[in-house]
Amino acid sequence: MKYKPALLLEHDATGSMMDRAYLTLKRDIIELERPPGQHFTEPDVAASMGLSKTPVREALARLHRDGLVQPLPRAGYVVSSVTLGDVANLCDMRTLLQGEAAALTATLGLAAAQSNRLVDLCADDNYGQLGGPHLDARLRENYEFEAIIANGSGNARLTRSVVEVLDEIERVVRLAVTLSPSMPEGRIGERAAIVDAIVARDAEAARAAMRHRTKSARREIIDALTSSDAVTSAPILLPG
Repeated sequence: MKYKPALLLEHDATGSMMDRAYLTLKRDIIELERPPGQHFTEPDVAASMGLSKTPVREALARLHRDGLVQPLPRAGYVVSSVTLGDVANLCDMRTLLQGEAAALTATLGLAAAQSNRLVDLCADDNYGQLGGPHLDARLRENYEFEAIIANGSGNARLTRSVVEVLDEIERVVRLAVTLSPSMPEGRIGERAAIVDAIVARDAEAARAAMRHRTKSARREIIDALTSSDAVTSAPILLPG
């Protein structure tokens, strides 16, 4: 029986109507079913989900606090855009949080089942692309990998912060993969280095390995996004 990490979700399907509306809309935005810039209204969402306006309104208010939607005066909502500056900040936050999570997990150590599962998740025999039919499976495996390490830190607040960043990162990754689906060299080796350090209970090495991996991911994401026509064709203006 495969090891299953504790789920890093704030709510599940048994939650309130607001929770369900929130999670459904959030996943639609993360998975680009509602892409950046899409306009929609509260009544449209309520009708599509078979809910009253109140839980949808509360869900949208929460998504606004998350920065995933923006209200339009008397005109509904729009899915928040993705900017290079915000992506860079998000990736930097990921490096800080996950580096510390890896170091704490190495200090505390993991059970054998968890360590073995991390080793399993380092293997990747799929074809050399991130995009295509394997994308969802890759993202699920990556989430499980990060979940084991985040939960292993023993710090619930840090774990929740990692979850929030990973949710936002997933939307950006899905967008980046549509622009550049190739698998970068060294990805699997970077993951293995993290696992080796955690298994060896070497906190500094675990922190360094995780920071190296997340910084590599930052470069890959920024490179992919800057290949977009929307970026390369944008006018360059003088400051001020």
